[in-house]
Amino acid sequence: MFKRLTFALLMAALAAPVARAQAWPQHPIKFLMTAPAGNSNGHGRTLEVEIVTRAHAAGCTALFVTVDLPMRGQRHADLRNGLEVPPRLTFRNALDIMMKPAWASGILMGKRKTFGNVEAFLKKRNQGGALASGRWANDNYDPTLSWTDVTWLRKLWPGKLVLKGVLDADDAKRAADLGADAIVVSNHGGRQLDSAPSTIAALPRIADAAGDRIEILFDSGIRSGQDVLKALALGARGCLIGRAQLYGLAAMGGAGVAKALSLIESELKVSMSLTGVRDVAQVSRDILFDDYSRRNG
Repeated sequence: MFKRLTFALLMAALAAPVARAQAWPQHPIKFLMTAPAGNSNGHGRTLEVEIVTRAHAAGCTALFVTVDLPMRGQRHADLRNGLEVPPRLTFRNALDIMMKPAWASGILMGKRKTFGNVEAFLKKRNQGGALASGRWANDNYDPTLSWTDVTWLRKLWPGKLVLKGVLDADDAKRAADLGADAIVVSNHGGRQLDSAPSTIAALPRIADAAGDRIEILFDSGIRSGQDVLKALALGARGCLIGRAQLYGLAAMGGAGVAKALSLIESELKVSMSLTGVRDVAQVSRDILFDDYSRRNG
């Protein structure tokens, strides 16, 4: 099971990449980073070099760079729910906590959480601690991020370079021109820009424009195996799964993650069988329904 599964470790993870990469030697580990602020004064570059060097030494085989986060979007759900640093207590949050005393006690008595990848960097600037790490993750975006940074990272990183957050066909072609090995068609889970196109709508245009020059991965919206099949049919080589496995983690811990992935795998196999496909390499747009009457009026 999960023969083609790959883990992507976040820059804002609660452990350093060397620890996690060594913990999962049986699976390839990718490292996902957001370009930190401060490139103009050198702080961002210093942190990027430090983290990228550590990720490579830890055995991470690919570097995913988030390119659709030059600043934080207007995330209305986060604002309503008090998801900020420090967290804002709302009536609903307080009620949830009171109804789960064992969980609340475990959190209060447990080990303090920090972002292992940036903790040492923040301590050098006298900004240690959980709140400082949280503020850094909440505010540390680079509004000057450009194709120049992609070129610089391509020279710095010796492994595969993947740009995450592409919705435009011309951007996909530009990424290929600059030596990126792959792109991720993603709208950041729909949280960054209201009215941005869905990734499944943007995918076929990008695949047609650049699919023969660069590997295309798909993100944002995978909740079932049939979602995976649709993405593969429209030109993706693979899919990133975020919320689905997090729901499993929240419900059942590690066993919940395995269960969520197993369900997706099972749904994919069933959907492939019912569309007459025996291998994912054979999936094409031929399996998708073509609304001929609508196109031809």
